[in-house]
Amino acid sequence: MWKNYLKLFIILLCVIAVDSVQAKAYTVKVQADTIYAEVIPESYLKNAPVVFKKAVKKTMKYYDKYKDADMVTYLRNVPKTYRDFVDIARKIRDSDEITLYSLQCAYIVTLNEEDENAPPTFTFLAERNGKLLCDFGICIDNNTRKFTFIYDNDESFKYDRKKMYNALFYTLGEKCYYETPEKTVCIVDNELPEGAMVKMESDGVDWEAILKKKYKEFQKLTYEEKKNEIFNRLRNFQKGKTVKQAEKNMKLELKDDSSGEESDTKTSNSGKIYMIIGIICVIAVLAGILLVRKRRKQQ
Repeated sequence: MWKNYLKLFIILLCVIAVDSVQAKAYTVKVQADTIYAEVIPESYLKNAPVVFKKAVKKTMKYYDKYKDADMVTYLRNVPKTYRDFVDIARKIRDSDEITLYSLQCAYIVTLNEEDENAPPTFTFLAERNGKLLCDFGICIDNNTRKFTFIYDNDESFKYDRKKMYNALFYTLGEKCYYETPEKTVCIVDNELPEGAMVKMESDGVDWEAILKKKYKEFQKLTYEEKKNEIFNRLRNFQKGKTVKQAEKNMKLELKDDSSGEESDTKTSNSGKIYMIIGIICVIAVLAGILLVRKRRKQQ
């Protein structure tokens, strides 16, 4: 009989040991190594790991809650970004090492002053344990002034980090390009056939013709001239109030998150205390039984 008690006691010790081991959380670090490194705001780099982790956490919450729901309920309640990202989020394990490489910021040639002054979206490439995981974007929402995670599982374009480290990215209407000192490549072409679009004209001004002229003027610029124009806009954004406000909002978010985690930790700790008390009681009972058996044998 005492052997059974011993086995039970060992099992209880194993439960305590397993419960006391904390799961190692996956790590996320960021690295800026393209030509955009000199103009990407420091706050984007500093908060990229936080934004990525929050996106993974939020995606998994949606997944756990709606994985067994019907398709209509799933589509209605889970935003597209997190529906697309769920396959990536589910691959991540606690032992993983994630590295985020800041890649580029697509420059939009436009006549609209609001578009010119809008917060840029910087693209990052994520590697998991040295292997490509995905690419995603981070921007600052114009309304909330918060860092926002952007993901689309469109794989029509593959970024080559070694060959494109000095590539400029820009958008001319419905076409997107990347340009190096050696070549220019159109990577997205969604341009509609001639006459398919409604002509942009107001007060007798042909805005479409003016915009096309601006596109041609930009295309005539040399690589260095394009780089200067693109980087000057980004440098102006670096100095603006939008980045500082987003940084402030992120600190408030992290403070709220840490408060929630602290509450969860307290709840978890209280549960552990009750479990330990229960184990002590069981051990005391077992010790009492063994003591009684020993005295009976001595009698």
